[in-house]
Amino acid sequence: MSVLLSKTAEYGVRAVLYIGRNQSKRVTTKDMAKDLKVPFHFLAKVIQKLVKFGIIHSKRGKNGGFVLKKPPEKIKLIDIVVALDGDELLKNCVLGLPNCSDKKPCPVHDYWRGIREEIKQMLSQKTVAELLTGEFKI
Repeated sequence: MSVLLSKTAEYGVRAVLYIGRNQSKRVTTKDMAKDLKVPFHFLAKVIQKLVKFGIIHSKRGKNGGFVLKKPPEKIKLIDIVVALDGDELLKNCVLGLPNCSDKKPCPVHDYWRGIREEIKQMLSQKTVAELLTGEFKI
């Protein structure tokens, strides 16, 4: 379970990695949901957003399925996260306080700002290709 990303973004990253690992064939939402052990209907909505934002490509029909729209080295993690969750993680107060700002900081504002910048930098630098080379279970 991810403590930083929403379930939507977590499933989206996992789906993109799954598709990237299976680039030699088109994969279906049904196969992904089964293999990743995630709810089919929820994953289908995540996949629709990823198609809409140009991260994956969908082909209908007998030989249909999904493939990455761009090479894995051109897809940054931030592309997936922002497509699915927007950029709130990278802008909003970690405590969810609506009035928190640089002028009126919450008790953890300055600390979170540094962490948020590190997270943004990591998500902006890491590509799907880099994650695909790692030895981990999706």
